[in-house]
Formats: sequence, structure tokens, C-alpha cells
Amino acid sequence: MNRPLFITCCLFNLCFQSVFSEEICYDDLGCFSNDPPYDVFFRFPPKSPDYINTEFLMYTRLNTDLYMKIDRTDPSSLQYSTFNALRRTIFLIHGYSEKGARSEWMKELKDKLLATENLNVFLVDWGAGARNLYGQSVQNTRVVGRVIARFMQFLNTETGANFARMHLVGHSLGAHIAGYAGAFQSGIGRITGLDAAGPNFSGNDPACRLDPTDAIFVDAIHTDAELLGLGIVQTVGHMDFYPNGGKEQPGCPATVGDIVLAPMEVSCSHSRVLQLFIDSFDSTQCEPRGYPCRSWDNFVNGQCNDCGLVGCPPMGYWADLSLATGTFYLQTGDESPFCKL
Repeated sequence: MNRPLFITCCLFNLCFQSVFSEEICYDDLGCFSNDPPYDVFFRFPPKSPDYINTEFLMYTRLNTDLYMKIDRTDPSSLQYSTFNALRRTIFLIHGYSEKGARSEWMKELKDKLLATENLNVFLVDWGAGARNLYGQSVQNTRVVGRVIARFMQFLNTETGANFARMHLVGHSLGAHIAGYAGAFQSGIGRITGLDAAGPNFSGNDPACRLDPTDAIFVDAIHTDAELLGLGIVQTVGHMDFYPNGGKEQPGCPATVGDIVLAPMEVSCSHSRVLQLFIDSFDSTQCEPRGYPCRSWDNFVNGQCNDCGLVGCPPMGYWADLSLATGTFYLQTGDESPFCKL
């Protein structure tokens, strides 16, 4: 998400908050209202599922390079695919104003996943809904979340795929989409929020954002959680990791002057989370572990060097191997392997 574009869109959105629809309904997705707690959002009604046109592009080890498009209205697209209900299923969900399933991080993470485990990997492309004004895209996330939930139900009905073996990984707005999906369909195994979007979500009712009730296990990594940052500050999971305090990532511009001099880097901290997550697969050189701590200040002052009873869980893909819960801090470098200072 590009910060200047985001700020421009927000200012434009403010001019149109009077656009209001009390409730709008879309077939089996149900109805969407702007009544509390959703009245904190911009007053745009979400676009229709036909407009957003969410697509599910599937890869497995049998088709690592060429995706198969699975359509829940066409069971044969699943029947004659390489989907295997005995494997775990992972959904990758992009954020605002990205290139959809063509986003480089989605391709890189898909390859890393399939090299690590024998999985079903879906790239969720909601690009048409993500390239609107920011406020409109925020509303569209509610529709996309339910579309994903219905798709997971389709997999379960057609193949017996277990909800508890499904894992949703979302970046920015995609993290909240994962939350909406988990709220609509209970029992999802895991949601990973990668710098979940802050604007329009910070401080909101849990029903309006990712929260720990959305899956059996919710882990989150915060990398741009600050004033005018693009990520959410508050905790949203069972495990919340704040590398480098959750803001101003090493090697990223930290001041207005830096941003003016390096405009292409303004989303650097918000995007760094993607590199951190991808980097977490390989622990041969080092392993990114978070230390339980009350605050970043306490951590940098040396008050949290003990893993204590809850332990120091690994940040990233292997986080679910730990039983720890809470808030965790760690320092990283400015290049891969990031856990190596």
C-alpha cells in the first residue's frame, strides 16, 4: 500500500461519507449493514461479489507453475483438479491496491510453501475490489471475507476438507478479510495477519477487524504500527509480534524528509512483514524468536531477556509450534536473513 495514494484516497473519501446505504444483500452472502458497529466505516456500501470478482487460483506440487482456477459454482473445476482434501490448505490474501494474484510476494510465498510442505495453496485475487478508493475497498473486504468463507464451505462439502486444517494468510486489508472469513465460518485452524491494516480498523469493535476469536489460532506480525503508519497498533491475535517495536523497520525511511527523498520506499515498513514471513521458513542460519514483554521500551532496556514460563515463540510460519500467547518483541536486521543482526 502506497502511503501518498492512501492519504489522497482518505481525503477524497471524507468528501463522500454522506453516501449511505442502510443495508444491502447479496444472495448467499447475506446482508451488509452500516448499523453499529459497522458505522465506523466509510458510508459506502460494499460492491457486489460480481463486481469484485474474487478468484481462487490453486497450486499444488503437481502444478507448481500453472494455476487451476476453482469455481464454487462449478464443482467439476474442483473434481478434476489436483486438490487433495487430506493435505492442509492455505489461502494467501493480498491487500489494498496490489496487483492481485500477480503480486510478487504471493508468488514467492506460494513457492516457499510448496517447497516446504505438500499443500493446497490458493492465491485469492480480489483485485477489482482492492483498487477502489480506500474507503470503498475497506467496505469490500466484508464481501470478500464471506466469499472466502463460502468457498471453504464448498471445499468441505465437496471433499470433506477439514476447516481446522485451513490456514488464511492475509496482508494489510487481507488480514481483516481473513478475520471476516473466520467470523462467518467458525473452526478455521489458523489465521496469520501480516501487518493488518490500521486506518479504519484501529480501536474498532472486534467484529469489524481481525481478532482472536476468528480462528483456533491467530498470530500477527506488526511492522508499520505508528502514527500515519499503515498497520494496526493494537493486538489482534493470540500471539502478536512487534519486530523492532512494530514500526520504522531497519533500512526503511523514518522521517518525512526521508520519504520526500525516497518516495518509492514509503510503504517499506508495511511491506517488510512479507519478507519477514517468507524469511521465517529457513531456520538453518538463525531463528526469529519473540521475547514476551510489556513494551518495546522495556525490551530495549534489557528488561525482557528471559523467555520465562511461556517461552520465546518463533515468529512467522512456525509460530503454531509454540503454546505461548501474548505480546512479543524482537530485533531484526535490514536484509535477509533478517533474524541475523
